[in-house]
Amino acid sequence: MESARRSLLDPRAWLPILRGVAISTWYILRGRERSPSLTPHGGRFGLPADFLIAPDGRVLAEKYGEHASDQWSVDELLAQVSRSRSAR
Repeated sequence: MESARRSLLDPRAWLPILRGVAISTWYILRGRERSPSLTPHGGRFGLPADFLIAPDGRVLAEKYGEHASDQWSVDELLAQVSRSRSAR
């Protein structure tokens, strides 16, 4: 959704990034995955965004991430669903 260098600078993003790199490296070394592109579409500094969309296509809730690993937890998503159902 958005791109910012700060996406990788937030310490909350470091553990998920390291975990992803380690897992990908393992699969690449075993020949089960290809190496990622050196020039990914959209760049390397993307920020996530989550949307809760109703069956009729309306956006019920949205969250724009502040760092590379900032998305709704399962509990936060379930709370958003609960709020949207009670608002009907």
